[in-house]
Amino acid sequence: MGLAPEKVLLKWMNFHLKKAGYEKPVTNFSSDLKDGKAYAYLLNVLAPEHCSPSTLDSKHPQERAKLVLDHAERMDCKRYLKPEDIVEGSPNLNLAFVAQIFHQRNGLTTDNKKVSFAEMMTDDVQTSREERCFRLWINSLGIATYVNNVFEDVRNGWLLLEVLDKVSPGSVNWKHASKPPIKMPFRKVENCNQVIKIGRQLKFSLVNVGGNDIVQGNKKLILGNLLDLVVILYNFHGCHD
Repeated sequence: MGLAPEKVLLKWMNFHLKKAGYEKPVTNFSSDLKDGKAYAYLLNVLAPEHCSPSTLDSKHPQERAKLVLDHAERMDCKRYLKPEDIVEGSPNLNLAFVAQIFHQRNGLTTDNKKVSFAEMMTDDVQTSREERCFRLWINSLGIATYVNNVFEDVRNGWLLLEVLDKVSPGSVNWKHASKPPIKMPFRKVENCNQVIKIGRQLKFSLVNVGGNDIVQGNKKLILGNLLDLVVILYNFHGCHD
């Protein structure tokens, strides 16, 4: 899996921390989380009904870490780590904890507003970095198609169907898919429509989008779909790798 799942979770965490007013970006699952403040801000924005003012008011990292775990437990997150694991900056345990929080309460969908992973994407410089990250990730999956450029290679839908079949085996109806080279444009749209259909079945954050958006090379939509795929694959298999 490489670093892709970690980058996804860091991006998700910073997305919410920025909304919460936390000014320091979290770049790792070790030193940046030792004082527990990032966790306190994150949980307060994700589950304000369980927040306690004393978490941020606490002057001692160990005490704050304990309050963070208490907060997470009220969100039905099982307690797999101890306060000292946060204070000592255990990267693996912190990564697992963040993944658990994401699984329990990702905060990307609410009743009155749909927020997709695509909205977490920023400018073109960041987009090019993400393209390289996902290109390496897809090529590490062992699928038949080799990716040279994510934005171009996914536009016929076939590559995304291969990735979906890898992440969720049996989800693709290959009888209704067209393999490259594809000369007829509507066949590409059919492939991409199936991608969207499967994405919705897998609970992707797809709002007012269709297969043609992929065919046209909508970069934010493409990266958003890939982020969803990475997180799903990590949640299902990450703990067993």
